[in-house]
Amino acid sequence: MRTFYLAFFVLLLHGCVGDKENSNYPEIDSAYFRSDFQEGEMFFDLKESIETAEDVSDAHSLEFMSANGAFLKATAKIDSFGEVHMLIFENEFENQLKDELFYYKNGLKRISLQSTTEFDEQANYYSEIISFYGDSGNVIYTGIRNATDIDSLKWMRFSGIKKKAHSDEFALDLLKREGPFQTFFQGTAYAEEQKKLFLVVGPKDRSYSSTLAILERNEFLDQLIANENKNIGMCLDIDFGITTQTDGFSYQTLLDISKAK
Repeated sequence: MRTFYLAFFVLLLHGCVGDKENSNYPEIDSAYFRSDFQEGEMFFDLKESIETAEDVSDAHSLEFMSANGAFLKATAKIDSFGEVHMLIFENEFENQLKDELFYYKNGLKRISLQSTTEFDEQANYYSEIISFYGDSGNVIYTGIRNATDIDSLKWMRFSGIKKKAHSDEFALDLLKREGPFQTFFQGTAYAEEQKKLFLVVGPKDRSYSSTLAILERNEFLDQLIANENKNIGMCLDIDFGITTQTDGFSYQTLLDISKAK
């Protein structure tokens, strides 16, 4: 009887193995996943589809300089209905670049990516931290990858770490000129090298400032400059563009200006 049960067990085991080999549902090699979070593949696919979308246009923030010398700017990718699909925040300070990218679907933040580049005489350092978000805005996964070579970084998988949310509020304030990025009149500055007069705007505490080259003047701008000290702190509505010279130097150009309502 014992021999019978042993033989039966061997046959059963063989049958199970055979079923697995003949399965219509082959296993996916996890080595091809872009992170150690299997459900994350759909987030990576969403990220790629947003990055390669062609039916969007760029909306640029004013470029600001902080009091300690950090350079800040933001760019949003917006569709024809005004919906933001991607927000890019760039922060450059001395030997470090720190970018924060946010990806949206149906008005909800789904992905955030914090990218840091540190330049050093010996070697550069690259790091990326990615987070995925659920319907309620909760973080469902955070992963990290590091490298000393940017090309190698792109082929590395993300490894899970403690969940971390990246806020997009600061970048949105920059884009919408709200909070610390309101455009109050701070005065004017003449750049000897460029031979141009620049309008300076920013918050009243001067923690940030943005400069725009004045190429043409209207009556309001003439009055603003003529009574500069008196008008310091006036909130302004500004329309601007970016001018790039043949030598590659670019600067913000004032296109229109008025007192904010």
